[in-house]
Amino acid sequence: NEAMQLADMLAKSSIVPKEYQGNPGNVFVAMQWGAEIGLAPMQAVQNIAVINGRPSIWGDAMLALVRGSGLLEYIHENPTDTGCTVKVKRKNEDEVVRSFTQEDAKKAGLLSKQGPWTAYPKQMMQMRARSIALRDVFTDVLKGIHSAEEAMDMPSERDMGEVDEVKSEEKPTKKSRKASAAAVSYTHLR
Repeated sequence: NEAMQLADMLAKSSIVPKEYQGNPGNVFVAMQWGAEIGLAPMQAVQNIAVINGRPSIWGDAMLALVRGSGLLEYIHENPTDTGCTVKVKRKNEDEVVRSFTQEDAKKAGLLSKQGPWTAYPKQMMQMRARSIALRDVFTDVLKGIHSAEEAMDMPSERDMGEVDEVKSEEKPTKKSRKASAAAVSYTHLR
């Protein structure tokens, strides 16, 4: 009840991102998702974005979660005009090196996209290399969430067709995969 009251109050505020204004349900889901990955309610609302149907967090928040976990020994980022290499070391594990280059961006069709890829290609390559490195090394901390910068470049969510749903002692029924996924997500939130 208190969480819904807070979500309602935040949704009425003009200092939350526009996609949350007037939408207490989305605020509540962002707060719940944030709680699962270690973000306080206000941090969650400011740092979680739903992009192309996927919850994601901004690259700086991703790094903050990893640093806050106490598991990061070091991270070194080397952004250049042609790419970025990230070296990350988790305590008691070997160093991991991940890169994202202009060539990678070109192959993915990103360099010609209007927006941050044309305005800030160096920063976008840095965020992409960071996201890959942190998600590979800190899967337990990030729990599969992508960076917002990465999610912006993913295809939109699409209907995957029907699946068989089997309830105890009942015959399978046809239900859309999207509806099934929503039911699973709702069950997880309870």
